[in-house]
Amino acid sequence: MRRVLFGCLLLLPIITVVVNGQRKPGTCPPPANVGVCALTCMQDNQCAGNAKCCRTSCGGSICARPVLPPPPQTDREKPGTCPEQPEGPWVCSSRCSKDADCRGAKKCCKNRCGAMACMKAE
Repeated sequence: MRRVLFGCLLLLPIITVVVNGQRKPGTCPPPANVGVCALTCMQDNQCAGNAKCCRTSCGGSICARPVLPPPPQTDREKPGTCPEQPEGPWVCSSRCSKDADCRGAKKCCKNRCGAMACMKAE
């Protein structure tokens, strides 16, 4: 009897993982009004790829693309200021739109022609 009880206790974590399944990243979109009222899935691991098992407006479930949190912001302005008197070639097409587009410590600044280019900060 003790062996059976001990065996059941060892299997409990495994059973819990199988029953609960793996939750995929993200959240479900608002319930879809797709006319699917049947449960086509019960948990995320029944959906292909990164799709999640989500509720429909009439109580069914479907596999849907998740709503993911926005990526971390990398558009931070780099230290320093743009040169007041830009130097360099007269290139009149923009090469960047923000500091993050420039390598190293360079900043995205207006060049001699007024277009945006990566330059050494002052």
